[in-house]
Amino acid sequence: MPVIQRLLRVLKASTLQISWTFLLLVVLAHMGTTWAFFSMVGETMADSITDWVYFYVVVASTVGFGDFSPETVAGKWITTLYLIPGGISLFAALIGKATVTLSVFWRLQMQGKGDFSHLTGHTLVIGWHGETTERILDILKADKSLPDEIVLCVTKEMSNPRPADLKFIKGESFSNADLLKRAGVENASRIIIYDTSDDRVATVALSAYSLKGKGAHIVAHCANPDTAAMLRRTLPGIECTQALALEMLVRSASDAGISRVVNELLAVDRGATQYQTKISKPPTGATFGDLFIQAKKICNATVLGLASGQDDSEGSMLNPATDRPLQDGDIVYYMANTRLSEQQMGGLLSESR
Repeated sequence: MPVIQRLLRVLKASTLQISWTFLLLVVLAHMGTTWAFFSMVGETMADSITDWVYFYVVVASTVGFGDFSPETVAGKWITTLYLIPGGISLFAALIGKATVTLSVFWRLQMQGKGDFSHLTGHTLVIGWHGETTERILDILKADKSLPDEIVLCVTKEMSNPRPADLKFIKGESFSNADLLKRAGVENASRIIIYDTSDDRVATVALSAYSLKGKGAHIVAHCANPDTAAMLRRTLPGIECTQALALEMLVRSASDAGISRVVNELLAVDRGATQYQTKISKPPTGATFGDLFIQAKKICNATVLGLASGQDDSEGSMLNPATDRPLQDGDIVYYMANTRLSEQQMGGLLSESR
């Protein structure tokens, strides 16, 4: 038994250098030649492809059900000298190769050395800052309308903090285009950049912006309003968020309950929250007032404002006049229990005609 175990360990080690293609070809060759030998000596299980494959796998895997067995003397010798030694060896090689392949794959994913450039429509979160990033991930997971695929891209020495529901990429620098490409920046739908340093936020934003796809939306958190203004000027379409804790503190002192309203609007795991949807080719003459009435009447959604496009950051969005005409490409910001699609929004406008 120890000799057999040593042989199996040597065989397993040797298969690490063998490609899957070569190993599968060897298995097929052994199966085919064994079938040819069995056919030559008149074994009945070789008359049916299904019976033969079943018999071969049962023998090679050492299961041995016993419902098929060689009936001729020649067939028994072929099984003893060729099928069993070769089949069991190749089966062990396949198991060893599969085990090592899965082990290497899992280790690469945990260490952030994988490649998710093939993903499309996913969310890319850049940077790791402990509980803050954990909260960002929790909020993303709570929004069931978003795709399940989330990729976390970091430069810190760490392993995947949430391997069950998170894809993980690690590298030396966010300025390295290969790192961001492995994280799928080119095909991501949304990119979230958070860091405690505005300088690093700006650097990462510039790198990601130059690589992102046409439809990707970048959101970066800036502590300094000047940094946010610079990014908006330099990178059209980027959205910069800023901490509003002090503003909320003062407004809540002036108007009790403001902080509760804001928190409710931002929460995605309870009650109504904020969404945005684009309007495509609204009916001629449709106005904000029409949309407001129909959204509340049909979907119990409250329309909060409009913007003429994603980059309309300087204009006033909230509470436009009721006679404000709707235009193709307008962005509707609304409060509802569920997200409304472009088709649903178009249907509301059709109902108002």
